[in-house]
Amino acid sequence: MKTVSANLILLITLIFMTGCSSSQSTMYKPGDGEEGWKIDVTKKDGLTEEFICKINGTNVMSASFPFLGDNFEKTAKYKGKKVVMNGYKSTGTTVGADGKVQNKNTFQIRVFIDDQLVDKFDF
Repeated sequence: MKTVSANLILLITLIFMTGCSSSQSTMYKPGDGEEGWKIDVTKKDGLTEEFICKINGTNVMSASFPFLGDNFEKTAKYKGKKVVMNGYKSTGTTVGADGKVQNKNTFQIRVFIDDQLVDKFDF
């Protein structure tokens, strides 16, 4: 019986740590006559929020916020172009009708290609 309980607790912990994910996307036109690139940014909830940048379904980079910090910047290459994912975190406090104070984090992820802002993604 102890093994079943321990396994159940482990499963619930893993589900909590894995969390949910949400995704946003945009299109980027690399140049005249070239097909557009679909850029997806996915936020995976968990102990630390992880952000994944994919271009045309290819995982280009991922990054998380540091434990003591409110921003990150990650650089990669895709088809010869420099891709930068830049993230900012803001924390706000709200007080519910019941008087309980809650902190809520919001995130803005910016994607740049060859030093030009492609789009901002708010989570």
